[in-house]
Amino acid sequence: MVKAYAYWAQFDKAKWQLVPPLCDKIKNEGHRALITGKANGKENYQSVFTIANNWSSEYIWSVTSGVDGGSEFPGVSLENKGWGIYNGWGYFQPTLELYNEYEANDPRREVTILKFGDKFKFFGQERSYFSTNSLSGFQINKYMEPFGYGSDGDASSNDKINPSGDYPTTMLNLSLIRYAEILLFKAEALIEQGKNGEAAAPLNELRTRVGLPSINTPTLDDLKHERRVELACEWTDRLQDLKRWGDFAKINAPLHGRNHSDKTNPNSPFVVKEVWPARNFNASKMAWPISPDEITRSNGAYKQTPGW
Repeated sequence: MVKAYAYWAQFDKAKWQLVPPLCDKIKNEGHRALITGKANGKENYQSVFTIANNWSSEYIWSVTSGVDGGSEFPGVSLENKGWGIYNGWGYFQPTLELYNEYEANDPRREVTILKFGDKFKFFGQERSYFSTNSLSGFQINKYMEPFGYGSDGDASSNDKINPSGDYPTTMLNLSLIRYAEILLFKAEALIEQGKNGEAAAPLNELRTRVGLPSINTPTLDDLKHERRVELACEWTDRLQDLKRWGDFAKINAPLHGRNHSDKTNPNSPFVVKEVWPARNFNASKMAWPISPDEITRSNGAYKQTPGW
């Protein structure tokens, strides 16, 4: 309901008034809360994406997963062929634009993104990240925890993943909606109603968790930033966010990455390059077209969607 009202508010701003009370019901009656209490901000955030917290107070809706089924996304975003150890598919990579969106001291960046030279645990061994597969020089790190178990770099020693990389499911549930997003919708609703001071509490709950300073009177730009870095590489409709905000230039902008001179050397230098060219999204065609067949069958009752 929260998400439906937020989308509805594109056409009826009054719907923003309905969002904060629903967010409070989710917190109070649904007993939802952020995961906190770890040694530092990085561990607070990192613990959200762990098998141990599949059923935590933060997850509201997720894909229940296991070694025999569920979400393949962790394996699909893992380096193609998994450095010869496990058959990752390597289909999705973060962009340089996303990497640069984070504040320099935001620990969520390293939890979310692997860059060349970053340390990570892979089947019981510490490795330094490099990639012969990634077009951008980055990999999604958020869902790597299941691949850290085991010993001696041996995939067969890990009981948290599907033995077959052809179906790379893991025991990590894939979050679709978590409480952090509810806090962001509450903050957005308050900002849209001109209650920027009240929006500080839900927004700063996220920033405090990771050790970042509070923002006393957040703006819509602050909200957009926080939503992007908190929910990066999750199933939270980034494209639809840009559409409902009218940020069409960001949809069409070219996207960049780092081209390393030696793709097998974690410490190799890089140059920035355009990886995905500019797109041609047309805001006048945001609605689906009506099929010509449908128009013909209706004997003229249906008219073509404007702009198509």
